Amino acid sequence: MVRNPRTSLQLIRFINDLKKSGLYVLGHVELADLDCLPSDPLLEQSDSWLQLVDRLNIKAFVNLTLASSVRRGTQQLLFISGLGGMRPNTIALGFYDNPPPLDNVSQPTAFSSDEAMWHDFPPIWSSKGPKQLSSREYVAIICDAMKMSRNVLLARYFDQLQLPQTAGWRAQPLIDVWPINLLRPDSARYVDTSSLFLLQMGCVLAMTRSWRRARLRLFLCVQSCTSPQGQEDKLRQLLKDLRIQAKVQLVLWDDVVALHWHSRQDDSANSALNFSSNITSVSDEYLTAVNQLILQQSSTPTVRFLYLPRPPADTNLYPKYLEQLEILTHGLGPTLLVHGVSAVTSTQL
Repeated sequence: MVRNPRTSLQLIRFINDLKKSGLYVLGHVELADLDCLPSDPLLEQSDSWLQLVDRLNIKAFVNLTLASSVRRGTQQLLFISGLGGMRPNTIALGFYDNPPPLDNVSQPTAFSSDEAMWHDFPPIWSSKGPKQLSSREYVAIICDAMKMSRNVLLARYFDQLQLPQTAGWRAQPLIDVWPINLLRPDSARYVDTSSLFLLQMGCVLAMTRSWRRARLRLFLCVQSCTSPQGQEDKLRQLLKDLRIQAKVQLVLWDDVVALHWHSRQDDSANSALNFSSNITSVSDEYLTAVNQLILQQSSTPTVRFLYLPRPPADTNLYPKYLEQLEILTHGLGPTLLVHGVSAVTSTQL
């Protein structure tokens, strides 16, 4: 989903790499009521979107819609987007940030000179003006996608992404994957659908032509009391079964886990596993410690893949959910939060 291509050029290109040979659709919602307009405003915009696809040299379809809200428009696109029997199974959204995004067109790039192409795209929003999308509506869109069995990707700091094709032939991109729910230390012992989808996303990206020189690194968070070597062997066997080539790095996080609510309870793991989010039980101190743990790993990667927890059932906790994601990913550079809802791997072949 693209609000304004002016601020999303790097992300659009990255998703084009990530989708590999799959179906790629650029979706956009225009807030308007057709009953109050003399003609369809999307007709004038369509040519500019198609020129954008051609100029970026990507393989994508464009779907535009009118709606009274971004959420309703996104629902429409999720229902109708596709080609014949092919339907997108993943939705990618930019992160809900408060600072205004960077206008790529204002930068000295090859695209900034194409004034005609950008004529129909509005200027970026100012921090002084109101947002088209509230934090509650943003999280509601995530929930809608999951209800419709769509995988969800949230992209943050992709304006800082240096794509391999622009980094020079000597550069070796690094793809870091953290395949556990960092908001739930007890989940480090489990391999769920989202973890496997994370592995698949990292592997697919590393196999694309643009990223073929990239090195895939998996970070396994372990506690010293839980047989780290056994967990590493189990993960390596999983990678072997899935035919994924990656470097596994063990990360001891005993000090970080000690800050989590789970470690201060009387061994209530069984009851904790019955809840999907436990938003109110996660402290900002713990999230900051996890953020620093990620930053302390050697070599800054080109892109990071992190586990996206499921939003809470209570809509009143939506702002808190976003706040926790903001703390978790603060200053990490290009980061993709990933949540998978359907099985994507098999070892039966």
